[in-house]
Amino acid sequence: MKINKTVGSVAFKCRGLFWGLFAAGILIFPGRFDMVRFAAGVLLLIGGQYIRWRAAGYIPKYRTEVIGAPILVTWGPYSWVRNPLYMGNFIMGMGWAVMCGWGWTLAFTAAFCLLYCLLVIPSEEQFLSDKFGEQYETYRAKVPALFPYPRGGFPEKSPDERPFDPKAAWSMEIHSMRMNLLITVIIAARLWLTV
Repeated sequence: MKINKTVGSVAFKCRGLFWGLFAAGILIFPGRFDMVRFAAGVLLLIGGQYIRWRAAGYIPKYRTEVIGAPILVTWGPYSWVRNPLYMGNFIMGMGWAVMCGWGWTLAFTAAFCLLYCLLVIPSEEQFLSDKFGEQYETYRAKVPALFPYPRGGFPEKSPDERPFDPKAAWSMEIHSMRMNLLITVIIAARLWLTV
């Protein structure tokens, strides 16, 4: 799917704003506190953050305002899905949504799919296809975008492959970890006030 470059660029720059709007919505329209739902949400948050942390340890710096990629990473979590950072985002967002109620889960899923699946990911993939050509298209044919499922096997071993770098993962993900903790505490406090 071709995306207008300007629209794709704006969506990419604003992808972080999505989380702020989602958190603000939860604060304005909280659900009711439920311990089972809250615990399930925390487990999803931890799982999503772990996926992001692992993905961050295999790639060069990714917190940028413009789409870019010095190398095509096809190993580690990128051998299972093309966008493990966004998969982690989805799982974390589902964690917060589950904490707040099932209606929030549906709203979050719809908003995530609209922004990421229809704008951000296609824009990034267009960039990667233009930059890496057949190498990217072969990878894309074998590896699904967001959720692992049997498709065409794993990508071939890359000459650029690097080992997991826990220090790089930590330095790139510390911001996400802090924000996740802060938003989770705020959601918990807001839900607790509705008890």
